[in-house]
Amino acid sequence: MMKTWQRAGVIGLTLVTAIGSVASVAAPDATMPGNAVDIKGRELFQNWSCGACHLMKDAGGTGRAGPSLDTGSRSVKFIASRIANGQGAMPPFSGSLTDEEIDILAHYIAAHDDAG
Repeated sequence: MMKTWQRAGVIGLTLVTAIGSVASVAAPDATMPGNAVDIKGRELFQNWSCGACHLMKDAGGTGRAGPSLDTGSRSVKFIASRIANGQGAMPPFSGSLTDEEIDILAHYIAAHDDAG
């Protein structure tokens, strides 16, 4: 029979393992073809109509109102901030997308800069 402190240790270790697994998903290598983040990022881009304003060949974006996302070399941090806070004509999405979705979308866009 496990003592209370042993159960707490097992639960704590389980949580640390689970949190570690989640943390590794939060900053994935979005450049890998077929990667889940690549797929989810493309899905977010398409579902939120990002392509109405932004050109991005990989996601079928044909917009010209915002900058082309096929060119340039923007950091994930910059892209995530722009998605969350908006600027100019681009609205903020922090109230509509979760932090995880913003991170996935930012990794996806950054991985496809200069893809055109």
